[in-house]
Amino acid sequence: MTKHIIPLLVLAAACSVENADRNATDTTAAPPPTDTVPRSDTARGAVFDTAPALAATDSGNVLVGPEEIRRGGVLVAVAQGLTIENPRCSWKGAPLPCYRTPAGVRAIVPLPADEPGGRYALVIDRPASRITREVAVAEADFGRELIFLDDSIYALLRRGGDIARDARAIRRVLETETPEQHWSGAWRMPVEGGKSSGYGVERFYHRASDSARVVRLESSARTRGASGIDTVSAGQHVPAWRHAGVDIAVARRTSVRAPQAGAVAEVGDYVLTGKTLILDHGQGVHSAYFHLDTVLVSEGDVVRKGATLGRVGASGPATGPHLHYGIYLHGKDVDPAVWHGLPSSALDPAAARSAAPR
Repeated sequence: MTKHIIPLLVLAAACSVENADRNATDTTAAPPPTDTVPRSDTARGAVFDTAPALAATDSGNVLVGPEEIRRGGVLVAVAQGLTIENPRCSWKGAPLPCYRTPAGVRAIVPLPADEPGGRYALVIDRPASRITREVAVAEADFGRELIFLDDSIYALLRRGGDIARDARAIRRVLETETPEQHWSGAWRMPVEGGKSSGYGVERFYHRASDSARVVRLESSARTRGASGIDTVSAGQHVPAWRHAGVDIAVARRTSVRAPQAGAVAEVGDYVLTGKTLILDHGQGVHSAYFHLDTVLVSEGDVVRKGATLGRVGASGPATGPHLHYGIYLHGKDVDPAVWHGLPSSALDPAAARSAAPR
């Protein structure tokens, strides 16, 4: 089967994503006067270092990372010394799951590609008041692609009812929150070698026969959903989704290994994602593996880091063997490269250290 991809040079007059004003006003309600930290305090990212941890007292100090906080990435904030049993946090005025760790209350905030950059409020409640930080999220451009598919593969993209059913099932799994953290230390890639690409790109799908004529991609065309977990597309006649992970090109039947310890939350066969496996790593963190040839674990299995999960394939609407690898935080996708690039001290509560607090 043949796939033709035409990368598009994105010009200012026809950008591929709807850019928001980077200085947009945060619409989250201002905190009450009892807030320890004023809203004008803007976190731009703090480096997690190896200095000794602060004493376990609620000082109002918050470690914020990584250094670059951008659309498609991740924000990690640790309120040092805050040890309340059932912490409550919010992001952009909406509830955000957060958890108590040995270093303090930790909030991991997904910044998916389909949400604009800007300045937003992160709030961590404490018994007598709350801690508020205004965080600047930088914009990013992910590009657009025209992809031409053979008729047999293209037909799968027109099965709207089945795609909607599958999306609901996958989303339910990815939105599950389990309180125990299974991971520890650095994350590893699930396959060795291969070139990874494609997170956040807007993909518009046409039949291969269309490549013989001029196909125009209007500047106003937009995807309005993520592949695999959303059912909407850019238009009635053009299936289109934003790519919610990375594609890693490796040989068929290459071993897929767990990037971290976790529990097998889902094994299934779906229209858009083919043979699918999802791991629950705890505290709202999931990893997903699409287009597999073989799955070697079962739902409910607990796996260690490096355990063999399955084999690379080309199931579903794939034109060749590759692994689609996705990272989801509280049900929202982020760039796996950003997640893997976070320092262990940012993700491992036992390794969290003091830094320049915000």
